[in-house]
Amino acid sequence: MPYNASDAALRRQAMFLQAATTIIVIGTVLNYLRTGEVIPFLFALFGDGLTRTEVDGLLKGLALALPSFCYAGAVVAAGGIFGRIAKGEIFSARNSATLGAVGGWLSVGALIAMLVTPAVVDWLDLGELRFRTEPMDMLIAVIGGLIQMLGFVHTRATALRSELDQIV
Repeated sequence: MPYNASDAALRRQAMFLQAATTIIVIGTVLNYLRTGEVIPFLFALFGDGLTRTEVDGLLKGLALALPSFCYAGAVVAAGGIFGRIAKGEIFSARNSATLGAVGGWLSVGALIAMLVTPAVVDWLDLGELRFRTEPMDMLIAVIGGLIQMLGFVHTRATALRSELDQIV
């Protein structure tokens, strides 16, 4: 297939989005280090010793950050797709599988946000095990499932395209 201007625009956009995914992941990690009670935990670990407060703070921060880490996994996977598109690889088995992985990371992150995070936070704060669902978490879970399904559809479309290319 000949290379045209729309391919160049797609490749430029994919390179920009790949760079954006890197910035997002770095920001997620830095935000966790800032808000996840990691620094007080490390000072206590290498200082006077850990107290229950430092351990609980770290566990709570980790529970609150787990969904973000899953979403960052989706962003990293999407960055891989953008990188391959920037190189001209649009319809491929790798992109199809990675698209499914993006949806999987989103769905797992949403499930953790609904089930694990509130349970751990309430257990540490109140001594009770509770679960809460937010509409946003349910929406992310559904979107994750949709993207995962699009990955499967993309796999079938890629297989059909290769069959058609062989016929023609």
